[in-house]
Amino acid sequence: MRNAKTVMSLLAAGTVMCSFAAEEAKPAAKPAEAPKPAAAEPEIWAKLPDVVAQVGDKKITKQEVLKPLLAQMPGGKVPPMMADQLDNAAPGVIKWFVDQQILEAAAAKAGFKPSKEHAQKAVKAQWEKVGKEDRERFAQMLQIQNKTVEQYQEEMVSNPEIQKQIALDEFLKTKIAEPTVTEAEMRKYYDENKQKEFSTPADRPGTFRASHILIMVDDKADDAAKKAALDQINAISAELKKDPARFEALAREKSGCPSKAKGGSLDSFSDKEMVPEFQKALEGLKEGEISAPVKTQFGYHIIRRDKLQGEKVESFDNVKETIGNILKRQKQMQAFTDYMAQLEKDSGVKFFVAMPELK
Repeated sequence: MRNAKTVMSLLAAGTVMCSFAAEEAKPAAKPAEAPKPAAAEPEIWAKLPDVVAQVGDKKITKQEVLKPLLAQMPGGKVPPMMADQLDNAAPGVIKWFVDQQILEAAAAKAGFKPSKEHAQKAVKAQWEKVGKEDRERFAQMLQIQNKTVEQYQEEMVSNPEIQKQIALDEFLKTKIAEPTVTEAEMRKYYDENKQKEFSTPADRPGTFRASHILIMVDDKADDAAKKAALDQINAISAELKKDPARFEALAREKSGCPSKAKGGSLDSFSDKEMVPEFQKALEGLKEGEISAPVKTQFGYHIIRRDKLQGEKVESFDNVKETIGNILKRQKQMQAFTDYMAQLEKDSGVKFFVAMPELK
C-alpha cells in the first residue's frame, strides 16, 4: 500500500512539474484563491456506541433511534445549533424510543391495535366531555383555517400516529388505575406551596391597577362603524351611571378585550405600558371612579381605577380542585414510571448509555 501511495505521489508531482514547464514562458497569472472547505456537518452522537440498547435478543442502534428524528429535520440533517442539545438529550431520547417499542408490543399483545374505528370512538368520547363554550370557541378557531370540526376530527382519526397513541392510551388505562387524592394530601401540598404557587405579591409602588370595557373600532373604519361604536359605548356608560356595580358583568358581556374574562381587569401595570390617552384618563380618576368614554387607537374605553393590592394568598378552598388535579397528575406520572420500569425488566431491556436517575 505504501508503494502505491508513493507511485501516486510521484505521478502527481510529475504532472505538476510538466504543467509548470509548459506555463513557464507565459506571464505569471494571479493565483486563484483556493475554495474554502465546506463546514463539516456535526456528527451526531459520535461518542455513543453503535448499539445503544437491547430488548431481549434485539439490538437497537443509534441510527435506528436517530432515523425518525432526522426525518423531521429540514433536509434530514440536524442544524449545527441543535447538535449540542441533541447530544445532551441522547439518554432521554434513547429511553423514549425503547419504551415506545416495548409499550407498543405489550399493547398489541393485549389486543390494543391502532385502528381508525378505535380512534373515532375515543375522539367522540372526548368531544362529548367538552363544554359548550369551549366547543364554540374551537369551531371559531377552525373557521380561520377554513375547516369544520368534523373535518378536523376526520384528519385526526385518519392519522396513523394518532391512532397508535389512542391505542396506547386505552391500553395504559387497563394497567394504571385512576388515582385518588385525600383531603390530608391536598392540605399538606397547600401548606408547603401556598407562598410559591398560590400567592400574588403586593403591587409595586408607582404602579396602577385598572379595569376597562372596550368597544373596538379601527381608526380607518368608515363613519357609520365609528358612530355605531360610539353609540354602544355611550349606552354602556349610561348603564354604569345608573348602576356602577354592574361594571364586571358588562365587561364580560360587551367588552372586546380579552380582559373581559376577568371582568375587565388589566391587573397592575406601569405608566409606560398603556397608550397616552388611556393613561391620562386613568390618572385623572380617583380610586373606584369610572371614566366617561375615552378614545384611543383601539376604539372606545370606559375605565375604572382600581385599588392597588397588597400580597394576596388564595384560600385552601379556592385552590382545592387545582391541587387535587396536580396531585392526580403526579400520581399518574409515578404510576406510569413504575409500570415502564417493570415492563423494561420483563422485556429484558438493557441500555448501553448512562441513563439519568429519575426522581
